[in-house]
Amino acid sequence: MRSLITADSLDIPSETYDAIVVGSGAAGLYCAIVLKNLGLKVCVLSKSLVHEGSTFLAQGGIASALPPDDSTDLHFSDTVRAGAGLVDRKMARVLVEEGVKRVVDLIRLGVKFDKDDRGFIRFTKEAAHSVARIAHCKDRTGEEIEKALIDSYSGEIREFAFVKELLVKDGRCYGVLAEVSGELKVYYAPAVVIATGGAAGLFEKTTNPPTSTGDGISIALRYGAKLKDLEFVQFHPTAFCDEKECFLISEAVRGEGAVIVDRHGRRFMGDYHHLWELAPRDVVTRAIETQRKLSGGDIYLDFRPIERRGIDVYERFPTICKNLKEKGLDPKRDLIPITPVAHYYIGGIAVDSFGRTSLRGLYAVGEASCTGVHGANRLASNSLLECVVFGNRTAYGVYADWEYLSRKFTEVRVKLEEWKPRNEHRYVLDDVKGILWSKVGIVRTADSLTKAIDKLLSIVLSSSDWEVRNGAVLGLAMAVSAMRREESRGGHFRSDFPYEREEFKRHSEFTLEDLERLLF
Repeated sequence: MRSLITADSLDIPSETYDAIVVGSGAAGLYCAIVLKNLGLKVCVLSKSLVHEGSTFLAQGGIASALPPDDSTDLHFSDTVRAGAGLVDRKMARVLVEEGVKRVVDLIRLGVKFDKDDRGFIRFTKEAAHSVARIAHCKDRTGEEIEKALIDSYSGEIREFAFVKELLVKDGRCYGVLAEVSGELKVYYAPAVVIATGGAAGLFEKTTNPPTSTGDGISIALRYGAKLKDLEFVQFHPTAFCDEKECFLISEAVRGEGAVIVDRHGRRFMGDYHHLWELAPRDVVTRAIETQRKLSGGDIYLDFRPIERRGIDVYERFPTICKNLKEKGLDPKRDLIPITPVAHYYIGGIAVDSFGRTSLRGLYAVGEASCTGVHGANRLASNSLLECVVFGNRTAYGVYADWEYLSRKFTEVRVKLEEWKPRNEHRYVLDDVKGILWSKVGIVRTADSLTKAIDKLLSIVLSSSDWEVRNGAVLGLAMAVSAMRREESRGGHFRSDFPYEREEFKRHSEFTLEDLERLLF
């Protein structure tokens, strides 16, 4: 599966840095800022424009134990409870204990969270949180954080740099091969950090930007990095979708009082969970799908209770309201039709608490990584927190290893066989998205997963397009991991195994050897 044309033979131009960060979201930029402050020469590679990623679209906010009625113990307890028995408790402790410091750091970097009348940060509550601990900037928190990080980063950035391959020799990563504005270029570095985001964009219905197709995860797998918990995908219960697009309606809307009703106007979430609309996301998602079938019609989000609490929805959620008005809907007056969509990828590249992968010289952070803090089901607004907490720690992991890595580093010219597909067929990324949505979506069965594996295997073996092949490789690994987990837990639901099973209360792994057994 490894595929790289020799740099020497094509006379590909190259640059050398102390560290390469692949990805320009909150995790990648925060890591790059810390690396730069530690004195390393850093280059950030962005697949598109620097701000066009999932961070920029994040609406709700960032969780931390900053409120006076909160504590890190309570935040830890909520995180563990939401994770359905699979949260790595050590990693979760790191998240909540260091999270308070990192949110304060964001304030120092210029992030202006919403304040109350007294000038204190205004915290809101989201699903499965026991107290209001979500700091936000109206409904565009990610955008504000991204802007502050871009302004704070003074190193090199290369936009429209699509990383196609890692440079790997003898179990060691030496850099990347990228296509930059249509031209191949090699970037050498003793340390490479994958911060390419998740893979929810591989599903037909998603809130993710077009860039979130799991490239970094797939490439890491192809070069030997161990992946973890690939079967766990978080589907967000409340998105607006039409024929053209889907956009998120933040959980913070329900946190402020909006309710979910069926076509008869009946509020039904209490039938499924005692926390009603603020139940864990997987519960709300399946409840909506079930109620849609029972009531025989659409499901809606009613914003009007927010107004009755004295909160102006236009002021509190300007971006969401603007998007809805462009669709001819007024949240002050109309019920808003909603549908669950793929939103967040819990699985990813297995890392330790300092971002190290199983491949020397390769690190991963953010949604591309799997730290274990989310378990089987992410607690709302812990994702931006994970980005900055582990972005910081990954930078220090690189720095701690850098003397050894740089001493052993040479600009090795790596030669590997070029990938040649069998019976080449022109597949497009939408083929992969359709398979994952229909066969590896909200509800899975052995039959649907078998069909997905067969179809995705065909795409992997027949496609020569880098992005399509990467997506199909990760989709295949996702489907196989879902097939192996014969239970339902968190974001993974099998209707043929609808309950949790004690023997599956463990993390799953997927390796290059697993992939090669499927292919060869």
